Amino acid sequence: MLKILRKLNEGSLLQRTMMHIAVLVAGSASVVALTSVLLVSTARTVLPRHDATEGGADKADEEQSADSDADPSSSEAAASPAGARGAPKALAQARMASRRESAVAR
Repeated sequence: MLKILRKLNEGSLLQRTMMHIAVLVAGSASVVALTSVLLVSTARTVLPRHDATEGGADKADEEQSADSDADPSSSEAAASPAGARGAPKALAQARMASRRESAVAR
């Protein structure tokens, strides 16, 4: 091992400088690659898939259309908790609409 280290110290100043730069670049690239792999894998496990959120928005759209089709004087409409969930649904639908518009713009 010492022979290898001594060999790396031989040569002109330019050769040693270039070797140090190459080691620095290789080390930096490996750190960036490892960090990005860790971040992406963590994000995939923590955040839901895009298809799942889009499917949830479609399901909410269907529920809202079913709620709006019901007769307000019927017992089903009175028993439905749409009033309690109406505002969060509208907010979720507005968010999904803005996401779709931004995806189309890209």
